[in-house]
Amino acid sequence: MSTPERERLRKRMEEKLKRYVPPLEGFQTVEKWLEDEKSQQKIHEELQKQQFLLDLLHSKISARHEQGKSTGNLDENAWQVQNSITAIKRKLKQLLDALPQVVPLNPISDTSRCIEMYEEKQLMATQGMLREDIAEERQKIAKLCWKLRNFKNFDENPAKNEEKSDEWVEKCKLEEAARSTLLEEITRLRSECADLRARLEMESACL
Repeated sequence: MSTPERERLRKRMEEKLKRYVPPLEGFQTVEKWLEDEKSQQKIHEELQKQQFLLDLLHSKISARHEQGKSTGNLDENAWQVQNSITAIKRKLKQLLDALPQVVPLNPISDTSRCIEMYEEKQLMATQGMLREDIAEERQKIAKLCWKLRNFKNFDENPAKNEEKSDEWVEKCKLEEAARSTLLEEITRLRSECADLRARLEMESACL
């Protein structure tokens, strides 16, 4: 690290030390301070200081115990700091509880709009599944027609082939009927989706 950088770092550290305010001492002092203080930020900063102080006291108490020394004064200080922390947390909770609650202006309208959007998504998903069904049915029809053409070209057993040919023709007709039904269902769902989308846009415009 160059000399100018060290100098800048030293100045920043000095500024921080000058701005640092030590934690309040004594439970009664903290209680009196909390009566007038309304800033959540300042109260939270004091809470952090008191918690750090409590950790430091616990470390000192542990060291004294290991050395077999008395910890009476340290225990008393730790008890005071613990009470201060409890009071600070209680004050923070009171300030948070006193904040105005945000209530939706029109919760019923919001709920209805969410329900309608959900229904629209459901319809779109159903439409997608039906499209897949139609594509699958088309493949089946093409396969059946291909088999039908092969049977027509097979002349080894005319009577039997004619019977099977009639069977495949009937299957093709059934597949075509199913396809027509699916197309009608798709058309109906598209119309419902369009109506629902129009209602949603109308509601949004009215809000």
